[in-house]
Amino acid sequence: MLRLHLRWQIVLCVGLMQLAALALAALVLFHKAREAVDVEMAAAEAGARAQVIAAMNAALRNLPPEQVMAELSTTLVEPRHVRIALADARSGALPVARAESRQAHDAAPQRRRAPGWFRELVMPAERETRLSVLANGTDYGFVSITAAPQDEIDEVWEDAAALLWALGLGFGLTGVLLVLLIRRALSPLDMLRHGLGALRGGALTTRLPEVATPDFRPLVAGFNALARSLATSEADHAALARKIVEIGDAERRTIAMELHDEFGPGLFDLKVRAGALQRAAARTGDAALQRDAATMSAIVDQIQTANTRLLTTLRPMTASQLPLAEALGDMLDGFRSTHGDLDWTIDLPEHLPETETIVDLTAYRVLQEGVTNALRHGKPDRLRVEVQSQDQPGQAEILCLTVEDDGVGLPARAVEGGGLTAMRDRVSALGGTLELGRRPGGGTRLSAILPLTRNTSPQSEPEPAG
Repeated sequence: MLRLHLRWQIVLCVGLMQLAALALAALVLFHKAREAVDVEMAAAEAGARAQVIAAMNAALRNLPPEQVMAELSTTLVEPRHVRIALADARSGALPVARAESRQAHDAAPQRRRAPGWFRELVMPAERETRLSVLANGTDYGFVSITAAPQDEIDEVWEDAAALLWALGLGFGLTGVLLVLLIRRALSPLDMLRHGLGALRGGALTTRLPEVATPDFRPLVAGFNALARSLATSEADHAALARKIVEIGDAERRTIAMELHDEFGPGLFDLKVRAGALQRAAARTGDAALQRDAATMSAIVDQIQTANTRLLTTLRPMTASQLPLAEALGDMLDGFRSTHGDLDWTIDLPEHLPETETIVDLTAYRVLQEGVTNALRHGKPDRLRVEVQSQDQPGQAEILCLTVEDDGVGLPARAVEGGGLTAMRDRVSALGGTLELGRRPGGGTRLSAILPLTRNTSPQSEPEPAG
């Protein structure tokens, strides 16, 4: 079912009412026109009949009966809206003169004739009045009087058409003014609709201006209050998400420090004791003990390697000890050294703005996750990494991270892994965006945008000592 907007419903309703009023006016007008034609014809016929009777009586008193019809032919004048016909019993039809007003009317420019349907609508019933000239029982002829309403109908049609055109034009102008008035009156609804669309798109700073229409002021005020509430909630949510990331980094830093400060010395002590035990067994010639000591030393080496790898995963040292550009360069150099068969394109700026550690760690982990996934799943021949900082007029500076490869690309029904999901949540918590999609020409493209929050604190957080 087609549903019209409110403005068009109002316009359609008023338009139908105007059409109904115009139709009613036309019916009344046509009814009055018929009555007017009837009255005019009756008056014309009555006048013509009186004229004929008077002329006939005068002729009968003053002339012989056989000369009456000829006398009527010269004395009778045919008025408007009436046709007078003379029929002499001996010579047949006789002419009748027309009034000067009738002659002037006939000589005037042709009046626009009424359409056939209108003539049929208002045409009175045809009537004929015959007055016979009788004397001494002899019929000398007759006078025929018939109505001729065509001229009157044409005049009525001109008046009716002009009135209908005026009414139609008035209704049309009223409709146009009504459309303009309704559009202006309901413009706050369009403004409210656009505002809601902006809010739905994430523009929580959208506010509506005050409106003059009292009916819409509560709606506008409610919208602005809702927008402020959403902005506050979004800010609180962003602050909470950022706090969660900071707490997670702090937890990982604490675990890394525990691994470094507690496990590191303990493993080193085990390594020293295994070496001393191996040397003592060699002096005594105890081969079994010597093998056990060597095995213990190898196990300690494996635990130290795993501990170092875990420390790097929990808290990359370079990401917190070096400027961001150098830390990213060192990480990418490590990847390139282990995958030298690939065609690498690395575009890093020499310097990046100094930002908070949480931003540096996020940028580091995004590139680390992107390159790792490309090498592990993409099977590429070429890999491009790009890092750029961009200034936005009136907004915070942003950091753009891009990892592209020409590998096999994403499968048709790719399921996002846990690492990428964690990175997306981390980037979103900082107010940024992360996108993963197909690269034009084949392969995969990972891009992230991070707002650069300046590091206003002169002190850096403690890190595990090397």
